[in-house]
Order: sequence, then C-alpha cells, then structure tokens
Amino acid sequence: MTTATIQPHALLDIPKAFHPPEGPPFVVLAGARGLGRSTVLRELRAAYRGRSPVALIDGEETRFDRPPPGRPPASWSPAYEALTVVAEQLAEPLGGAGRITFPGWRAGCSPSRPVGGDRGLSRICAEAERVLLLSDTGGWLAGRWVGKAVARLVSSLSDQGPVVEAIVEGALEAFSEGMSSSHRRLRRGAVWYRDHPHAAGNPKLGMVLLSRHFHAGGDARTHAEHHLVRALLTDLDDAYAGGAGVVPRPQRTGRPVVLLDNVQEAAGRRLMESVLRARADGQADQVAFFAGLRGQGHPALRNAARRTLAEATRTGNGWAPGGTPSSHALLVSLPPLSADDTRDVIEGACPRQPVPAHLPSLVHRLTGGNPLGTALIAESARRNLPRGLTGPADLLLADHAGSPTYQALLDLLLPDVDHLDELTVLAVAHDHDSAVALAESRLPSGFGASGVRALEGRLTAEGHPPAPDHFVGDPFLRTLLLLRLRHVNGHPAATVWRDAHRALAAHYGSARPLHRAHHELALGEPDFAVSHLRETLPALDPHEWLAALTFIAAAPHHSSDDHRAAIAVGRTDESHRPPPGTDPGLHLRVRRALHATWYEADP
Repeated sequence: MTTATIQPHALLDIPKAFHPPEGPPFVVLAGARGLGRSTVLRELRAAYRGRSPVALIDGEETRFDRPPPGRPPASWSPAYEALTVVAEQLAEPLGGAGRITFPGWRAGCSPSRPVGGDRGLSRICAEAERVLLLSDTGGWLAGRWVGKAVARLVSSLSDQGPVVEAIVEGALEAFSEGMSSSHRRLRRGAVWYRDHPHAAGNPKLGMVLLSRHFHAGGDARTHAEHHLVRALLTDLDDAYAGGAGVVPRPQRTGRPVVLLDNVQEAAGRRLMESVLRARADGQADQVAFFAGLRGQGHPALRNAARRTLAEATRTGNGWAPGGTPSSHALLVSLPPLSADDTRDVIEGACPRQPVPAHLPSLVHRLTGGNPLGTALIAESARRNLPRGLTGPADLLLADHAGSPTYQALLDLLLPDVDHLDELTVLAVAHDHDSAVALAESRLPSGFGASGVRALEGRLTAEGHPPAPDHFVGDPFLRTLLLLRLRHVNGHPAATVWRDAHRALAAHYGSARPLHRAHHELALGEPDFAVSHLRETLPALDPHEWLAALTFIAAAPHHSSDDHRAAIAVGRTDESHRPPPGTDPGLHLRVRRALHATWYEADP
C-alpha cells in the first residue's frame, strides 16, 4: 500500500487550521477499502511516536469482539476495552516529561470491574493491578502500594453487602492513605465523580452510580461509558495543565494524538460518540483525534462537515461546530494517487526493469488512483515485465500467490463477501431494477430482489454505493468484477457473459435504446448502436449526442479478437456495407467514432 500523496504533517495541520473555542474537530478519514486510511493512521503514529503521546487502535481487532476468558459480559464492553488500550498507550513514558497518569478515569474504572457469583476475586485483583499501576508514575514504591490497595479491595469484598459498594469503599479507603503523589492524584480523581448526575456532591455515590449503570447494560452502559471518556479527557487536560502530571505544561510538547481505525465498528464508534457528545456539551479538550471510517458516512456522523484534504488543511476554511455532537466531526476524503504518484509507485517496484512508457498512465486510468490497486499491479509488473507482460490486463490476469492478481484485489477490496459469484454477474447491471431483472433471469432461484438488496447493503457498507447508471458504483471495482465474469464462474466464461448482457438488452428493449445499444455492443453487435447514433445525430444537441455516444461506448469488451482500432481508423470501411437507404459516408463516420470511443474508453 502506498500513500504517496499524503504526508503525516498534512493531517496534523488540520487541528492547527481550526481554532473555534470548542477545540479542534474530530477528523474522520472516510472511504472504501484500499484508499490508504489504515496506512495513513499507521504513518501518523510513526511520525509522532516519541514526540507526542500517541495511541492507535483498530476496531476490527479480535480483542474488541468479546470479553476475555473468565470475564462476565456484564463487566465488559468494546468501548471500555478500547479506552483502556488507548490510556495504556498514552501513558507510555515520553522523554523528560514523564508519563501521563489517569487518576480520574482509573478511579471510575475500579467499580466497573468483574463481579460474579464467587465475587470474582482473582479477576478483580488482576484488573485492579492493571488499573492502579497506570495511575502511578512508577518507582519502587508503586508495586507495594498497588498490592496494599488490592488487598484492601479483597478485604472489603470478604464482608457481606453489595459488591459494587464494597469495591468503591475499598478503593476510596486505599486512595485516602498516604501522602505520595500517586495517592493525591487518585484522591483528586475520585473527587471528580461528585459531579456525576444525582451524586449530590458525594464522590462515593457518583462512583457507585457509574458502576451500576455500566453493569446494567444498554443505554445505561452507554451513559457510563460517556462519563469514563469525559474523565479520561479531563485527565489529559490536567496533565498538560500540570494538574495530573508531574511536570508543568511547558515541558510537554505537542498534543495527545488518538488514532481510531475502523471506527464503524462498535469499539471505535462508541468511543467516538462519547468524545463528540462531550465536546457538544462544552467539555473542551486539545486532543487530536483521527479516525478511519469504511464508507462515505455513518448515522453517528450525519451532521459532520465534509472537506477534501486540501480544504481541511487550509486555514480559515469557515468550519465551526453546530449544536449536535456529530457536527463536531469533520469527514475528510483522502485524495487518490495522481498520475505522477502512480508512475513513482510502478517505477519504484521495478528498479532494475525498464517500465514501458505507456504503462503508468494506463494503470492510473484503470485504477483511478486507488492505492491498493496501484500497489498490487506494480508488484505484478515487477514479477511479470521480464516475461513480456506489459499491459494492465496481462498484469491483472497474471498469478499472485496462487490466484490471478485481479482476484487477489477482489479478496482485499471485498473480503468474505457472500455471493461473490452473483455480484460478479450483477456488475453488468445499471440500477436496482435491472439488477433484479438480471437476478430473476440468470441467477439461482430464490436469490431475487432480497439477494440484490443484501448485496447493495454490503457494497454501501464497504464504501461502494451505487452510482448513476451503475449497480456497482466504483469503476475500478466494477472493472475487476467484469474481468472475473470473463474468466471464472464454473461455466464457459463467454456463455455467462453473453447470457448476462443478452438478458439486459432484452430487459431494456425499445424503451431505453441507449441501454440496449450498450449491452448489444458488449456482445460484439454494434449495428443497433450505430443505427441509433446515426439517426439521432441530426435531432440531438451535440452535447446530448456525445453523452449518448460515451454511454454506449462504455460497454465492456471481452473478445480476444479486437478489431476496434482497425475500424476506428477506417481500415475496414471497404469491406463493410452500410444498410440500404442510409447515407454511406455518415454511417461509416458514426461507425468509426463509436469504435474509436469504445477503444479509448476501455480501461
């Protein structure tokens, strides 16, 4: 994967370009698979590790799928685990500034720990150590103090009474002993919970309510997660202001950077929603949040502003949050690779092999600047240019770890997609109705409209929503699927190809001649297309006629016997007989224009 057009500092300039009182925006890099979102986030972490506190999590990691062995579901959530991992990474020592501690967040975590029929002593002890050690700046006293605190919790639990209250009592009592900086921080952290709703200024009651909400699940747990996120943001703000850390703010450089990949999954989404809600409620913070979102949007971001990367990094671009949580987010689309970037990638992959002059521009037109597609085709070029395979089609058909390169790309762009064979056929369709017609005539019985809707939803979730006149909206993905339609499917490829296009040509018939002409041209039958274009030329506005020509000529071509270039330059004019009663010169000119456009448009 390559991100040749993006440098980490360009993204870190986004918070600098925004100076509203509410703080920087929550930046969400949105798009489909293969556009480099994950790579950009990893590069951001590498660029700022050692310079600023930085944390990176991936919402698709298995650790966020379910509780670890022995953990009751009532005491665990994906958001809690994500927040814990983020805090652990942000707490890593950084130069002379020392570690950031999270006393407020840790004080609230202790009551939310595992409980069960046996009161879960071993689990509570293990988790309490994890919690309390990250509330301390280290040193030889840390282990002894944490051991005493855990012992206090165990002692509290040995008595009769509600488990949550026992844990809170034990935690507060442990925090109250001693005069070390760790004790003082935890006492301040516990005090933060006196402002919990309905706590009436009582920190213990606030922590008890927080724990009860967490264990209740549902909306109550979401409410508790919001408060834990707010506590962590407060701890970070205190660390930079000198309150929770051991050094004053001038010794801490930069700002904390939190990177959440695949934020559409539960762990990252719920963490993001909590941060956005806190900011909408007036809790200002200076954390730089960057997230990667698969797709073009999400219900949790319905009021987010949209910007290109260039617009987002431009100072004074007019952005300001509104009154809703999602308005505090900024959806940023990553730019595709440029033609020069594509050339750099291909030549970089083939340092000892002359690259054909035409190849980079053809690859760029084929992929549309998709970084993943460019990278895999460049790798295929490295292996296959010495074998004389120099065209994009040859490189896509060449082997890649036991399967064709185009199939390897589909496996990455649409991993684990159900009904890939059916989607391959439906790539020929233009919209929902034509896809249903094709499914009912050419796909297994029972797939029908429900199967089409399921695939539409999956494509949209993957960031490939339908586009005007195309069921598969992304041109590169559609080209890969059409290539697959030609070469696999368990039947003679030409038969499957012909059946799909013949079915749609019949579906459209005389009602939509442009679509009928498009599919007949894909079948290698240009007569209807030439006739329609010739007859409409005098009547249509030139722009409309050229748009019709372009639409028809976007038909995919699959024959190995390609005469398009020869027809385009008039080499076959003498052997071709125009239909009786037509202007031969006009007929031949339209025929040449159609085949020239068809040839040039073929990716």
